[in-house]
Amino acid sequence: MIPPAHYALSEIFIVIASLYTASRLSINKNYFALVGILFLGLTAGIGAVRFGIVNSELIIQINKILALYAGITALSLISTQLVYNSYLKNLGNFIFLTALISIIGALVFPKLLLLNLIYLWSIISIILAIFLCEKTVSKRILNGTLMSILILGFLLLSKRGLLAESLGADLSFHLYHIFIGAWVLSMGYVLNLQNN
Repeated sequence: MIPPAHYALSEIFIVIASLYTASRLSINKNYFALVGILFLGLTAGIGAVRFGIVNSELIIQINKILALYAGITALSLISTQLVYNSYLKNLGNFIFLTALISIIGALVFPKLLLLNLIYLWSIISIILAIFLCEKTVSKRILNGTLMSILILGFLLLSKRGLLAESLGADLSFHLYHIFIGAWVLSMGYVLNLQNN
C-alpha cells in the first residue's frame, strides 16, 4: 500500500526544524551535532520526496535505510558534542571514536546492534545533557526532558511503538515525526547551554 501524500507534511516539519537548528549549531560551532542534525534533515527530506512526489522503489529503500541510521548517528554525534563542550572535553576524541565504531558496527551487524545502540546512545545523551549542561537542578531536569523526547517518541509512537496501534497509522506517524522535529529544535537550546 502506498502511504498517503500527507505523510510528507510531518517530514517537511523535520526538514525545517533541522535547517533552523543547524544554523544555530553552526553559529555556535557545534559541528558534530550539526552533522547529526543535518543527517536527520536529509533523511526527512528524502522521506518528504518519497511521500509527496516520487514513490519509487529506490527512494523507498534509501529512505528506509537512512531512517534506521539517522537516529544513532544524530544521538552519538550530539553526545560527542556534549562532551566536547563540557569540562570533559579531553574525552571528546574517545566519545567520537566510540560513536564511529557504533555507527560502523550498526552498519555491519544491523539486526544485532542497531536497536540496542539507539537505546544506548539515547541513555548516554540524556545522562550527558543532565550532568554536563547546567548547575541548577531545574535546568538539568529540563535538559534531560528535552533530550528524552526522541526516545519517548520512538518507544511510544514509531511503527512498533506502544501507542502506534491504538492511535492508528496516520496519527502515530505524524505524532512521531512531530516528536522528532521538537527534539531537533530543542537541541539548539540544550547545546547552546554548553557555550554559556
